Amino acid sequence: MASTERAHRPTLAKTLAREWLSPGVVRLARRLLAYLRPPPWEYVPGGWQAAGTKARGWEAESIVAVEAAKWARFVRLTQGNGPLGLAHEALRPVTEDYAAHNTMMAFAYVLALAARQKDRISILDWGGGLGHYYLLSRAFLPDLELDYHCKDLPLMCRRGRELLPDVRFHETVESCAGRRYDLVLSSSSLHYSENWRDVAAQLAGMTGSYLYITRIPMVRHVPSFVVLQRPYGVGYRTEYLGWFLNRDELLDALQVRGMELVREFLIEERPFVHRAPEQGEYQGFLWRPAPGRNGT
Repeated sequence: MASTERAHRPTLAKTLAREWLSPGVVRLARRLLAYLRPPPWEYVPGGWQAAGTKARGWEAESIVAVEAAKWARFVRLTQGNGPLGLAHEALRPVTEDYAAHNTMMAFAYVLALAARQKDRISILDWGGGLGHYYLLSRAFLPDLELDYHCKDLPLMCRRGRELLPDVRFHETVESCAGRRYDLVLSSSSLHYSENWRDVAAQLAGMTGSYLYITRIPMVRHVPSFVVLQRPYGVGYRTEYLGWFLNRDELLDALQVRGMELVREFLIEERPFVHRAPEQGEYQGFLWRPAPGRNGT
């Protein structure tokens, strides 16, 4: 799964507004625009259940069609020796996206750490879409043998099997549970689960060496809250709900599951959420099982 809106990248209009207009004028302009068209991101004060009927969700043909149409280009861009500043959810992926490059290099560090002194590792990519991180893993460590697993929704899994026959796609939790993986990856996916704490516990339970949760929107001063996302700008004809998670709530949820924090990562994504109690910032977190957990 992907956030789909790289709204952190300022346009010329946004830059001019920030530098030449007062904050009050900017707020008024945003409110006027919200009346003219629904905002891409909107705060849901009543929580998940209150907005459930407004969101069609991730199981949408348009998402699969859009991502599949860009697949061949994405494959080409992962090959060769050029930069890997790739954001697959962009309308037209390029290799010069500096924010995406930061995200990819952070993942390369995590992958190298998980593969240290190993010729083969197992990876569970939770919400892995068509398997973009598999291609990136191959690009970063081409000599590493991968036992790669993707967990996603049925429509995405069916298309993924056609594109990447070497990857095992799982449509259910039961299909990929019951074992531990050297690396469990969740990139822009955990916060799209209503019961995110239960999912975090499942991911921790399947982690053998490292758990990397990245591209997740965080807030620090208010409790976790729900947003409605309208990704029309990238061609997705659907809407979906997601959390902006309070950082302490996320860290506590993993700590009580016997995980210890190894490293935090900065992710340069800051989408503006209409009427949110706090604007968030995407981050990444790398965990490993704490000493003594289940004999470790």
